[in-house]
Parts: sequence; structure tokens; C-alpha cells
Amino acid sequence: MTSTDANVLTNFVVQEGWHMETVPFKASTAIAQGAAVGIEIDTNNVTGNLTLMGTENAAGADFAGIMITPVAATDDDYATAGKLKQVWIPDSIYSTAKFAVGTGTFTLSDVYKTVEFHSDSLGLAVDTAGKGARIVGFESATRGLCTFAMPATETA
Repeated sequence: MTSTDANVLTNFVVQEGWHMETVPFKASTAIAQGAAVGIEIDTNNVTGNLTLMGTENAAGADFAGIMITPVAATDDDYATAGKLKQVWIPDSIYSTAKFAVGTGTFTLSDVYKTVEFHSDSLGLAVDTAGKGARIVGFESATRGLCTFAMPATETA
């Protein structure tokens, strides 16, 4: 399944191997369409909600999907924990997405690097090694193709 035209090739754009799910989200956190989302952790425990993805899979706050329905501060349910929003969920570790370069100089020689998410969860930090995503394709200096085949981490 592929993403809708509303994403207009910004942020992360799913390609093949994804399905849509409606899932609960953290309270009071704005999340843009096409942002990477992950599991919310509070004091080393899962909350049952998703939130903006951190820079990499760590302490159980692992990648979960790509945001479809944005969360805005003006939404009626903005301050509600557990509000339901739509997310693209990968079918496998080989599901691919186009990504925007958040920081760094992106070249063909970066293909197959494992890197961190940019701090805003809207792209990849292509010059920062980490457990966020694996780059699998080069399109231009500002866009590439990635998978999220990083190891899952543990909570305490």
C-alpha cells in the first residue's frame, strides 16, 4: 500500500509493504503527517500510546510507524491520552519508505548506513550513525529510501 497524495513527498512517505492501523497517542504532543512515531516510555514502562520517535530505538522506545492523521495543538482531543489516530505500520523489516534528509550531506556512498532519526522525527540524520533506520537507496541530495530493520530494545 502507498501513502496518499496529502503527504506530497514530504517527511517519510511509505512505499511497498505497509498497512494502516488506528492506534492510541500520547497527550499534548503535536505530530505532523509523515513523521516517524514510536512507543511512548514513561519511567522505563510502556504507556500503551505512541508518540514522536526519538533519535533511535532505545530503552523500549522503538519505531512503530509513520503518521497519517496529524495531531495539532488546536485539536479538541490534543490534551487527551489515548486519542486514536491513523498510522502506517510496516508489514516487515523490509518495508521501505522515502525519507527527507534532516541533517547531513547525503550521497550515494551513504547507502546501507544505519543512521539516527533527525531530532524532529521528520527525516534522517544521514551523517549520524545510530539505530534509527537503514538507508537502502539514493534519489537525490535531499531524498532517499530506507527500511526500519533496527533491533528492538528492552524496557526495564
